Amino acid sequence: MSKAWKITVIIVSILFLCIFAFLGVYYLWTWNKAFFDNATQEFAIPGLDTKFVPQGFDKIDGSEKYIISGYMSDNSPSRYYIIDENGGVEKYFTLTSSGEDYVGHAGGVASSGSTLWTVGDKMLYRFMLSDINKVENGGKVEIISTKQLSNGADCVFIYDKYLWIGEFYKEKDYETSQTHRLETRTGEINPSLVYGYRINESMSNGLYEDSPSKLLSIRGECQGIAVTADGKFVMSTSYGLKDSTLYYYSNVLDEERHDTFVLGKKMTDLWYLDGESLISEVNAPAMSEELVIKNNRVYILFESACQKYKLFNRKQLNNVYSLDLSVFDNQKSTN
Repeated sequence: MSKAWKITVIIVSILFLCIFAFLGVYYLWTWNKAFFDNATQEFAIPGLDTKFVPQGFDKIDGSEKYIISGYMSDNSPSRYYIIDENGGVEKYFTLTSSGEDYVGHAGGVASSGSTLWTVGDKMLYRFMLSDINKVENGGKVEIISTKQLSNGADCVFIYDKYLWIGEFYKEKDYETSQTHRLETRTGEINPSLVYGYRINESMSNGLYEDSPSKLLSIRGECQGIAVTADGKFVMSTSYGLKDSTLYYYSNVLDEERHDTFVLGKKMTDLWYLDGESLISEVNAPAMSEELVIKNNRVYILFESACQKYKLFNRKQLNNVYSLDLSVFDNQKSTN
């Protein structure tokens, strides 16, 4: 063997050793140890044996059941799974409107009274709990009203009889309106707005007004928000293969408004989730999605084990995990 070939073989061997070492550390290292030391495995995330990509998550109002929404990576109709009281899959259904199947992002889902809402692609869709209760597994539920929004409509949650609809921002990949990028009280730029609508199920779309009456200014990469019994905010942020971060904020809505914002022709009260209101943050595995708070615990949905992404993820989470809220109280903000 010539000297040149020997050098080539050595270089290639070293390269392969480096690759194997990297892959070994990436997939086998005990990443997120602090999270798993504190977390409890709850129930299996449904649909992971299909093209389902989990996105939205909420507890069905007035019951112990959950609903999980998501899109299908093969562009078939988006699915909504009902999880029973024991954590098992009761059924799934899809949505339809005037004979057209809904195949959108299904980025969030929220339940209040007799109504459920789902959001995605700048749209809000309303459907009814009574229709869910009677639909058979794999059946279709009719969307009864739709509303186009001027924010991204990527996640949704309910707090204090308001429906809150947030948007996701990632520079260059998922932009928001320039007007939504606001300097906060502590000088950082929040690039996203959450719209707060008063709920009134007798009105169109289940909302009291056409435009929001409250606004939250939030950081980028928000996948979901849930609110504790005493009004504190837990925010799920993630993008790609990097670790997720869960941010914990004080009850800003009990304070005087922080600012006002002109939305359309209306002056709207606004509050900042910013460095001043941040209490703590908790590291979590990649690809956290929407959240639910129940019994003083925050339940976290992940999309890391879906068929679309699982090959690349070092932690493929097949289950919803929960953390006691005391974990957040015992952490300190690094902001």
